[in-house]
Amino acid sequence: MATVVLGLDGASFELIDPWIEDGSLPAMGRLVEEGAASDLQSVLPPVTCPNWHAYATGRNPGKLGVFWWERVDRERETMISTNTADYFDGTHYWQYLDGESGVVNLPTSYPPDEVDGVHVAGGPGAEQSGYTYPPDLESRLEREHDYRVHPTRLGELSAENRDSACVEEIYDLIDARFDVAEDLLEEGRYELIHVTAFYLNVLHHFFWNDELVKEAWVRIDERIERLLDHEAVDRLFVMSDHGSNEIDTSFRVNAWLEANGYLETTSSLSDWLYKFGLTRERVRPVIASLGIEWFLRRIVPRNLQNALPDESGAVTQGAKASVVDWDASTAIASGQGPVYVLADDPRERERIRDELVEELDGLTHEGREVISGAYPAEEVYDGPYVDEGPDVLLDQAPGVHIEGKIGNADPFGDPGPWRGENKREGLFAAYGPEIDPDAELEGMQITELAPTLLHRHGAAVPADMDHPPRTELFADGTDPAERDVEFASGDSAVDDDAELGPDTDVESRLNDLGYLE
Repeated sequence: MATVVLGLDGASFELIDPWIEDGSLPAMGRLVEEGAASDLQSVLPPVTCPNWHAYATGRNPGKLGVFWWERVDRERETMISTNTADYFDGTHYWQYLDGESGVVNLPTSYPPDEVDGVHVAGGPGAEQSGYTYPPDLESRLEREHDYRVHPTRLGELSAENRDSACVEEIYDLIDARFDVAEDLLEEGRYELIHVTAFYLNVLHHFFWNDELVKEAWVRIDERIERLLDHEAVDRLFVMSDHGSNEIDTSFRVNAWLEANGYLETTSSLSDWLYKFGLTRERVRPVIASLGIEWFLRRIVPRNLQNALPDESGAVTQGAKASVVDWDASTAIASGQGPVYVLADDPRERERIRDELVEELDGLTHEGREVISGAYPAEEVYDGPYVDEGPDVLLDQAPGVHIEGKIGNADPFGDPGPWRGENKREGLFAAYGPEIDPDAELEGMQITELAPTLLHRHGAAVPADMDHPPRTELFADGTDPAERDVEFASGDSAVDDDAELGPDTDVESRLNDLGYLE
């Protein structure tokens, strides 16, 4: 008998409650009615990277060393892509278990861990080779399930292109994840199985509550029903790395920083490409339709790919460093919340940080709140890497997407390619013989899941995890409710040899998905 944890990227009750209520998602309805369910708070920023590792380690970004898809390296005056496992400190909770574990499609875990069991790394940071441990599992997955890490026609996906073949590819990818998880269950050797449906949230982003998103959820619900009734499943946890909500406004934070004197820019290759009409929106769909996207990504010089601007002339992660006047700037931001102060003197850095917090907290535009909160990093994170991360964290208001591009003139605009954006409130549900359906789980944090699962499985909880277990999840009289929590010293270890610099293929996927807007 196994514990199964199903991770649904970007899932939230805000989106699916109407479909539960109208009977379209009976298995989710069963989980809510017969199990324990609540919102699940992500860490800031509410993004795949770093939240899947926050879940898997029970640690916040200040202990992980990763804060978003990129980190600003103040000393080198550049941006570092931090979307692979090499950049993360911390140990995944299943590695503390006595039994074997099966991990399927965990985002930002490429290259995969050597685990007692199997580990299949997931997107968008994983490649189509070298994504499994043990290595020979890869050929088996591709032979038996036609397993692919990513859709092949990602560049075609857009809110205007509902008929894109990429949508069906995403449905097939989701099915393949469940197929692999069910195969692992049939083997009967795993104490815990985790499986993630990552590209579900890509559909949320581009289509929000469209019928094609509902179709993905109906398919997932059918697979949840099979898991609930599977004789090898002892308990089922369903969770998300963050939630999602419909958006109608973008706050271009770097344009705001530039307009308010914090950010200075210079001319670059991107300006020339823009003058000749070479933009991401025009180039990417063409090469995707010709089937040469991945080939060109391998042979076109990296700096040229990164420099390709969008239709407004703005540039994203790969080219941002080249357009910043580092000597004249005092702040720069990533998308979705992190803001970095560029000052060497600690007192000046603190002064600018406090000034930014005061100016951005509760920021409004035309009477509407754009930023629901601006926080000094020390109020959000703790751990050895806090000083390497952002100085300010912004929490985007409902209906707002914070863009991290540089080059827009107006700090406010429409949300670009997305209809849905991430929010902190994801979802959590648990079902099984020990679960208390009346459990009060208010304020449940994503970093509380790892210690809770460890305690359920009789393993000691590392002392450097952020929280103790939520033992109230378990019914009175059951073993995990009555047994004392055991703690052990933490054993996190950072890889000082992790390679710095961008991975072009990964950045291109992130741009296609809109994550680096």
